[in-house]
Amino acid sequence: MQSRPRFAETLSGWPRRLPRASVAFITGARLAGAGAGFLAQLLLARMLGAGQLGLFYAVTSLAAVAGIVVAQGYPAVTIRFAARYRAAPATFLAFLHSAARRSAFGVAVLCAAMVAVAICFPFENASTRWALVLAAALLPFIAFFDITSAIASAARRFDIAYIPEVCVRPILFLGVIVLVAAAGMQGSAIAFLAVFVAITAALALVQWRLTRPLIPEGKPAKVPAKLSRRWRGEAHMAIVVALFLTAFADVAIVLSSPLLTRAGIAVFGLCLKLSFLVGFIVQVAHHVASPDLAEARNARDARALRRTLRKAVVLPAAATLVITVLAVFFGSTVLSLFGPDFAHGGPVLAVLIGAQAVPALAGPSVTMMTLSGAQRDNAVLCGVALAALALACFVLIPKLGAFGAALAVLIAMIVWQLAVLVTLRRRGEPRTDCLALLQNRAVSRGGAEA
Repeated sequence: MQSRPRFAETLSGWPRRLPRASVAFITGARLAGAGAGFLAQLLLARMLGAGQLGLFYAVTSLAAVAGIVVAQGYPAVTIRFAARYRAAPATFLAFLHSAARRSAFGVAVLCAAMVAVAICFPFENASTRWALVLAAALLPFIAFFDITSAIASAARRFDIAYIPEVCVRPILFLGVIVLVAAAGMQGSAIAFLAVFVAITAALALVQWRLTRPLIPEGKPAKVPAKLSRRWRGEAHMAIVVALFLTAFADVAIVLSSPLLTRAGIAVFGLCLKLSFLVGFIVQVAHHVASPDLAEARNARDARALRRTLRKAVVLPAAATLVITVLAVFFGSTVLSLFGPDFAHGGPVLAVLIGAQAVPALAGPSVTMMTLSGAQRDNAVLCGVALAALALACFVLIPKLGAFGAALAVLIAMIVWQLAVLVTLRRRGEPRTDCLALLQNRAVSRGGAEA
């Protein structure tokens, strides 16, 4: 009997030398990383001030967005092709080689462009020049993280995929900040950027070492050019989705950076990151509801579907609305903890938290899009939302500053969710928003009374 390919065993089971982490452990690690990240932002804001923190945000966000672009969407489709080529590891290895070659080319070109701009452009001060050089140094490791995380996720090693980047990195970075503060040193944006690059590089190499046993052995198969073009086409379509769904905050900061002062970038970036901590509540609720939504949809059980939607919508919607109201009254007080430069950002924080209430009120509409197989439509809608974000930024920021950037985020969220709900209706899928749930409840009560 022919033995199964080693890669097929990796996908269906687990290498014994690499223990599987539980979902609860990974979730806890992500929460620990989020907590460490929050404390790091607090200390950085107090140590650097708004101007230096704005430079730090601009550079790290630029590297994050550029990392997705140079990876050319291949990480987003790796899981799909890993499952498709489970019994053909040589073909999957050919896919990985193609992704690596094209990503490496993109990294080389963009890094060279960044360094050239840093050398040739007449920046007002040297810190901006050095910051761009550090962004170029950070870019390869960001792309490396994206690719190795996708490979680990394809092998269901979510501990390897998530823990180094979302947990260990913020904890190590927080540790360095604490040591600098304890030593009485002031630090600078450039110094902390250099530390961030070093930590990211080290962890990217560690993650590669952990991921290497999950990659198929042997030589990659020779594939026809038509298949390579198909890989490239599906990957490129995923770039827009990845930018919107996984790096929205970074995209917003990159789009707003040329139009804001460094202090404005800091206020907007800090408020945006705080608002996404609130958005985590919505993400978790929708993620937990996904299996039940899929089961109810496949069984065409309308009652079970409504029950699941209520669980996924009511709590996060109520929580985000309450937090939005609290931000209106106490946002400036919370921001003053980060330093006097941020105390005036209360309205910005309130609008950005209100933007997180939009997907909460819309319900798990994106999950329903995925279940209906509307990946191509989803890519188009994400592109429309990004275009709305860019247009709103260029119109509102020159007039309103950081508050205009916050309004641009709110507009993009509204455009996105309205477009998703319209698409779901066009495809004949059930509505997931709060209004639909209230209407269904009113109809049910009316029928019961009759």
